[in-house]
Amino acid sequence: MNVIAPTNNDTSTPDVGETKKFGTFLGVFVPCILMLFGVIIFLRLGWVVGLVGISETLIIVTLAALIALVTTLSMSAIATNIEVGKGGMYYMLSRSLGIEAGGALGIPLFFRQSLTIAFCCIGFGESLHDLVPAWSITNIGIITLCILTTLAYTSVSGALKVQIAIFIAILFSLISFFTGGDVPPMDPATFTPPPLNTLGFWSVFAIFFPAMTGMESSVSLSGDLKNPSRSLPIGTISATLTAYLIYVGMCLFLAYKVPMDRLVADPLIMQDIASIPSLIIVGIWGATLSSALGGLLGAPRTLQAISDDGLAPKIFGKPFGALGEPRIATLATFGIALFGTYFGSINILAPLLTMVSLICYGTLNLSAGLETLMANPSWRPRFKVHWGISLSGALLCLIAMLMIDAGSAILCIMLVTFIYFFVRQRQYESSWTDIRDGILLFFSRSAIYRLALSDGPSKSWRPHFLVFTEPSIEQSTAVLNFAQGISRSKGFLTMASFVTPEMGSVKRKELSDSLMARFKKDNIDALVQIKKAEKVNSGMYSMIEYYGIGPLVPNTIVFGGLGKGDKTIDFVNVLRLAYQNKHNIVILNEAEKLATDDSNDLHFWWDDQHKNNSEFMLVLGYMLQLNFKRKNSKICTKAIVQNEFERIEMQKQLSHISLTKRIAINAEVYVSADLSESKEDLIKEFSRNAGMVFVGLKPPPKDTSKMDAYIVYLQGLAKNFEGLPLALVLSSDGTPLDTILE
Repeated sequence: MNVIAPTNNDTSTPDVGETKKFGTFLGVFVPCILMLFGVIIFLRLGWVVGLVGISETLIIVTLAALIALVTTLSMSAIATNIEVGKGGMYYMLSRSLGIEAGGALGIPLFFRQSLTIAFCCIGFGESLHDLVPAWSITNIGIITLCILTTLAYTSVSGALKVQIAIFIAILFSLISFFTGGDVPPMDPATFTPPPLNTLGFWSVFAIFFPAMTGMESSVSLSGDLKNPSRSLPIGTISATLTAYLIYVGMCLFLAYKVPMDRLVADPLIMQDIASIPSLIIVGIWGATLSSALGGLLGAPRTLQAISDDGLAPKIFGKPFGALGEPRIATLATFGIALFGTYFGSINILAPLLTMVSLICYGTLNLSAGLETLMANPSWRPRFKVHWGISLSGALLCLIAMLMIDAGSAILCIMLVTFIYFFVRQRQYESSWTDIRDGILLFFSRSAIYRLALSDGPSKSWRPHFLVFTEPSIEQSTAVLNFAQGISRSKGFLTMASFVTPEMGSVKRKELSDSLMARFKKDNIDALVQIKKAEKVNSGMYSMIEYYGIGPLVPNTIVFGGLGKGDKTIDFVNVLRLAYQNKHNIVILNEAEKLATDDSNDLHFWWDDQHKNNSEFMLVLGYMLQLNFKRKNSKICTKAIVQNEFERIEMQKQLSHISLTKRIAINAEVYVSADLSESKEDLIKEFSRNAGMVFVGLKPPPKDTSKMDAYIVYLQGLAKNFEGLPLALVLSSDGTPLDTILE
């Protein structure tokens, strides 16, 4: 089992805290706004307006911005509740939802960030290709990628300073665009009318949506910020709102200035509008290069964080330089981006990026919404968001995924689910707490209160076993296997053991933890209670009387054997208390000989005098048969009568029970006219090859004067059934057998 320690903000030398870090504007707002002002705004925004019209375009932009803004709010809430380490969005997802969910979403997130770099390099190549047709888009993109990777590989500080220059260039290009005039007429000789629109609203939305993604890039750099909890919400929300307002203004401006067919046909239409056309080219280059550079800064840090958590090879997490820059992870990012640049295109990569973004954003919103809804004491964000807003954002993401392409959405969800279970199978054990325990407690609380209000017998009765056994897995395996075979996925199981008062609480905790770890390894669902007791029987009294919470109290007590010698009287007193408290009782004699698979049948000896016992045995047998290890075991219901007439009547009775109770049983009735032959001997004879034998147990007497006779009865059972894998069963009045079997 792998134990994962928390990821610190810094993985460099001890003086990292003294190195220069970045504030809100340079560290958050600029990287975020530059990721938002990317390929789409300059090369596809006019195409979107021309393709679907201004009304639908504004709906697309607003819907995308709404998802981005809600995600930004949720992200800010999480970021102000925890000290965000490197890895940004991956860090928040893994610390909120657990290591499995973090891995399931972090790995696709890293690939999405890497392919975003390819997306931007292709956009840069497309714009330059229009100016120099002799240069291919792919070659331009690859050369650009190599140059940017070299810059990001060398220094994150240098890369961020370059982004300031790019930010200024984009600002001037937007000013040039909004101060431009009318579009000059198109030359009819060179103008080719655009093809008819075959793309629907959601297909166009999928191509546009990457324009509103990228705010998580600033979170990926959170380890390099002076004050992440303050800078992240201010910077990301400001950037998202700024981008939305500019997008809306550009859409209206394009729709007012340019004919629709021209918008579709000319990807560089903004250059024709601008007052200084060359500034648009500079803006396109700045937008594409800055977004690519932002991806080259963010994606490696995501991979580095994933590696630090043990979900990727450790080599990717190796830090370099004063700021712990992930240079090896940068090379891995470069490799993926190179693949995307060589084989992809804008219209191919955009829907893929949209799907991964939506599933990550949706999960982030879900996490923030659940945290707020459950109101765990540990959830104290400085930036508060109503749970309804976050959960609405998660729902919006899911709806958008399904509307864009339901098949691709399902495949994407299946891929994430596969990674989740793959990580879970590796049994990584993180040393941080996450939201999952809170979710379980939240719903458990509601369920327990609801159950406490229910009245009367229930068809939903489930076995709740309290198993008394030694505090050793080796000595209790057989008993636990029996109880687990019935209760797994269908009931509750608690193992209770007792130690001397001299054993300290630390030792008891260590013993309990070791048993729980062994249960987890052996796939046994059980709770462990290690209690101090002067005598075992006094410990049992206490557990029978007081163990449980609300309606969740044990209904069946399981013992690993009959009391022997001078302890028999104590054992009988425990049985009396359990029966008086309306607990069912199961005593396993020769438990180590019980079959654990379906190689042998289950034998149930019917007793009309104690019909409740017989019916309860059938319930246990049926639930045991539901276990996959017992699915081929047959339920053989047997009975002994004194003559042929009784045999026929009993055969009819058992057949009727099988039919009306809907339990498949093989009924076998034996005639024994020889009263000298004991019933116990007959049971041993006819069940010698059984995997497990169920026999009814007489209830302990209320009258203490009859205790000696009952002790003799128990001792006789132990002697007569020696060598037989036996379960003695006593049903209490508290079990609603009529309701269960109706």
